[in-house]
Amino acid sequence: MMTLGTVGAFGFPDFPPPEVIGLYADAGCSVVQVYRNREKEISAAEITAVCSRLSVTIESLHAHFGDDLDPSSEDEALRTATLELYAREAEYCRQLGGRMMVIHPSPAHAPEGDLDRRYAQFKKSVEDFARLGERTGVVCAIENMPPYHPVGDDVKRLVDTIAGAQSEYVQFLLDFGHAHMTCGIVEAIRVSNGHLRHTHVHDNDGIHDKHKLPYQGTLPWEACGKELHAIGYDGVFMLEVFESADDLRRLLDDGWKRNIQAILNNGK
Repeated sequence: MMTLGTVGAFGFPDFPPPEVIGLYADAGCSVVQVYRNREKEISAAEITAVCSRLSVTIESLHAHFGDDLDPSSEDEALRTATLELYAREAEYCRQLGGRMMVIHPSPAHAPEGDLDRRYAQFKKSVEDFARLGERTGVVCAIENMPPYHPVGDDVKRLVDTIAGAQSEYVQFLLDFGHAHMTCGIVEAIRVSNGHLRHTHVHDNDGIHDKHKLPYQGTLPWEACGKELHAIGYDGVFMLEVFESADDLRRLLDDGWKRNIQAILNNGK
């Protein structure tokens, strides 16, 4: 059986953590992935205190991302600077008590350049992430991206590159909404069979990366749930949704909870 979790946003005025995470906890979420505002200084102690009060466990950290962070950059200086920041993020993850951090393989709308060269650079970064994990004990989970990212939108190529490292410290995270915008979620689950370790779960219209609550878009949730169970996935079903507290109070109703439990429990 899968475990229900949620990404918890810290440092964003539209998503007050005690209120929003509390609503998700009431809906059955027991673990949290921390996502914090890069423009603000937020101590790990502040975050752990909030989660402790809400009786949810910090499982992981969504590491920083942005135009200046690119593990697949053809510019070796930029790639190296990116790795240095992720080494600091791994230490922050440890301070939170987390065991894993999420990494984007390339920034949005970056020039594609020589794509084969980009993937060669990304392969080097994957190997570096494996060594980082060996030093720190923190798993680097790399997620698939929407179609406007030069590296990461091709789920099979991303999975193959990650699997090539043969390291327990570099793993694949399947982002459902992003896959819905590229190859399709069912195909993405099939492609990642045997390598799927983590998830980001949200909905959209197949075109725009809206991060809506499941059943608020066009993603085929019943087929998605069946395919997850067909490959034996039993990890965290991690909601990465950015709805307001007012909307969550309306959307997280008994019908939604039943639908999600059916996915987690293979229709039971």
